[in-house]
Amino acid sequence: MSSGAGKRTATAITIAVIAACAVLLSLALHRLVKTEEDLSSSFGENVLWFISQVHFENHRLALAAEAWNRGHRTDADVRELQLRLDMAFSRLAVLSEGVYRNVIARNLGSEPLATALSHLKTFEEALGRAMVSRAPLPQSHIDSLLNDAVVFSAASNDVMTADRDDLAAQRDTYRRNLLEAITAILLIFGFGIFIVVRLVKSLRSVALAEAALRRDRDFSNLLLESSGDGVAAFDMDGRCTHLNAVMSTIFPVPGGADVVGHLIKDAYRLPDGHIILNMIRDTVAGQSLHMPAHPVPNGNRYVEKFTHPVRSGNAIVGGVLLIRDVTDAHLARMQLLEHRDQLEATVKQRTGDLEDALERETRLRELYKGFVSMVSHQFRTPLSIVDSSAQRMIRRGKEMSEEEIRERAGKIRTAILRLTRLVSSTLNAAKLDAGEIDFAPRRCDLGKLIVEACERQKEATPNRRFTMALEQLPDWVSCDPLLIDQVVANLLSNAVKYSAPPDPIEITAELDDCWIHISISDRGVGIPDDERDKLFERFFRARTSAGVEGTGIGLHVARTIARLHQGDVVSLPRVAGGSTFVLRIPREEALAA
Repeated sequence: MSSGAGKRTATAITIAVIAACAVLLSLALHRLVKTEEDLSSSFGENVLWFISQVHFENHRLALAAEAWNRGHRTDADVRELQLRLDMAFSRLAVLSEGVYRNVIARNLGSEPLATALSHLKTFEEALGRAMVSRAPLPQSHIDSLLNDAVVFSAASNDVMTADRDDLAAQRDTYRRNLLEAITAILLIFGFGIFIVVRLVKSLRSVALAEAALRRDRDFSNLLLESSGDGVAAFDMDGRCTHLNAVMSTIFPVPGGADVVGHLIKDAYRLPDGHIILNMIRDTVAGQSLHMPAHPVPNGNRYVEKFTHPVRSGNAIVGGVLLIRDVTDAHLARMQLLEHRDQLEATVKQRTGDLEDALERETRLRELYKGFVSMVSHQFRTPLSIVDSSAQRMIRRGKEMSEEEIRERAGKIRTAILRLTRLVSSTLNAAKLDAGEIDFAPRRCDLGKLIVEACERQKEATPNRRFTMALEQLPDWVSCDPLLIDQVVANLLSNAVKYSAPPDPIEITAELDDCWIHISISDRGVGIPDDERDKLFERFFRARTSAGVEGTGIGLHVARTIARLHQGDVVSLPRVAGGSTFVLRIPREEALAA
């Protein structure tokens, strides 16, 4: 059997012995109390005395009644009879109540008491009449009193005999209870000796355990003192139970006061809400906490704090606060972070340079694609005019008049001029995206520029109508006419492509204090609201443009040119359907300001 099992068995035996002692002691006390109750329940002498008093008073009452009948009928005799009657009633009343009644009933039955009481009442009535008339009392009543006295005299003998028998039985019970109590006391004494022996052994075991505990405590103290970390143990109230020398060095106690046995809050004079007090509170609640490296106030050291709850079984009995000096490690880590940041900055710079180079390469590639798209998008109209006029001159050259030839040649020359302008505009668009645009603003007639752009569009789409309201335009506007012409041409071309005849294209001009607003509206398919913000991105085309020829660069170029003029191009939904594009450029007065 193991030592643990042996200890558990010995403990169980000791508990059983103590329980047996308690049972035996309770039994002995019960027996003694029972004996005392039996002895105190004997009423023999008292009952005999009261029975004899009833016999005596009935007999004296009968003698007083006989004296009355012999002629003694004075007031003194009346008072004597009344006194004797009252005494007889009094003694009989005592026997008729409580434990005395039970004794009489057990030995004689309840009938003698009732009969005697009835006789006294009958005698009382007769005495009342006799006192009034001074007549003699009936002899039968006197005989009844004498008979009752005889009955109670015999009853006293019966009660005395029964009481003697009860006393003998009580003595036997007393001796038996006494023997049981003595036996129980002897057993308790024996068990007490066993408990004392066990107690002595337990005290010896406790002494050995305390010695072992002291050794363990001394060893633990040695470990704590040899630790390089500051260690402070505390109980559930935040009272310090141990503080090693390292902790005293890292956090000296103000005034050199002793900390062990005192509240940490009071010893270090910590204000409410201090981080250490909060950690102690959360630790005794069951949390293990860690506070990363931080500087010590009024010092050049860095420390880390740890707290762990101390448990006894499943119950928390306190906690441990560990403070570690990490100054060297922290400084090394900070230097490492500094080197890392420098390296990251260098890598970021090199990466940015590579990304810029890649972006330039990508932009050049997109410019090339844009140039091809621009040729397809913008050059088709003047080439179509040249081609159609040339074919007509070939087919009907001999039949055409000089005026018609001059007209066709003029159209060809205008288209070639337009084509020359488009080539120049395309090159400017490429330069624009590359940041190398030739921007040459000068004073020009903006109204005339818009009208000419509309006429060129009519030549390409003769079935479309254009309505213009340009009366508010100033005489001169400061802008680059070639670039603005390209913007207007792009907006007109889009309005024609995304709407159908006979709906007209509406061009209006409005002024305010700072801006000139040129609005070009169509009644076409319109632009979804969720795509309006992306409309001016390069190559973006709305989902409503499906089936319509285009490359998605015209609006991008138009906005870029407008912003180059410190203006903008915006798209607005038209209330009756379709779209409105507004070219906004600053007035010459606003530029001068």
